[in-house]
Amino acid sequence: MNATVAVNSPWAFEFRLFGPLHVVTVAALLGAMAAAIMLGRRWHGTRRERLLRHAWIGATLLWQTIAVIWYLWPTNFDLFESLPLHMCDLAAWIAPFALLTQKRLLRALLFFWGIGLSTQAFFTPVVDGGINTFAFWLFWVGHTQIVGSAVYDLGVLGYRPSWRDYFGVTLVNLACLALILPFDLWTGTNYWYVGNMRPEHPTLVDRLGPWPWRVVWMVLIAQAVLALLTSACAAAARSAQERPASIHSTQ
Repeated sequence: MNATVAVNSPWAFEFRLFGPLHVVTVAALLGAMAAAIMLGRRWHGTRRERLLRHAWIGATLLWQTIAVIWYLWPTNFDLFESLPLHMCDLAAWIAPFALLTQKRLLRALLFFWGIGLSTQAFFTPVVDGGINTFAFWLFWVGHTQIVGSAVYDLGVLGYRPSWRDYFGVTLVNLACLALILPFDLWTGTNYWYVGNMRPEHPTLVDRLGPWPWRVVWMVLIAQAVLALLTSACAAAARSAQERPASIHSTQ
């Protein structure tokens, strides 16, 4: 009875920033990611962990294929939203191959684009409608697959970013910007949020001033965030290396 009331409640069908549906959705997805990481760490180095990871990889590939088909379907197509050109669209395809191949550049892109940038979607999601709309599920499941993959690679598979990774991803970011910005200006779109228009929904971009200066601020802030993440991971690695030596010296 209570489950029926919850499903039929208006809040489940109306998404509002920091409203009940937003809070419940984020909490549930963070819980799912935490559960996957706990299982991965418990089963690390075993066949169970590989099965878990490959199931996640397969689910991500299947879901992203469905998402691309759905957005490109003629009745759903919108030049301003449907092309798989946003960073999160690219990250969603990088994620499964990073987990599968363990290639350094793919893992670096997954970490920086996933944890460093795509996590913003959990705080300022660009989504309309509630659980009764397919777009709602496409958005939240897709972003969970990105961020969840990045956190899994960090917490279970042991990826740690280096400054070489940081500068490599910086070059990729600038190359993508050099391709996406002219496309946005030519078509009037706003992929990567660097076009001469604001997002329809409230985001941090709204606080960065007028175009084109907000693009400069976006790049500088993004690179600063990625640098902070790299520094934090480097500091954590040094602390982990020094701790055994410190313990041994006190014995």
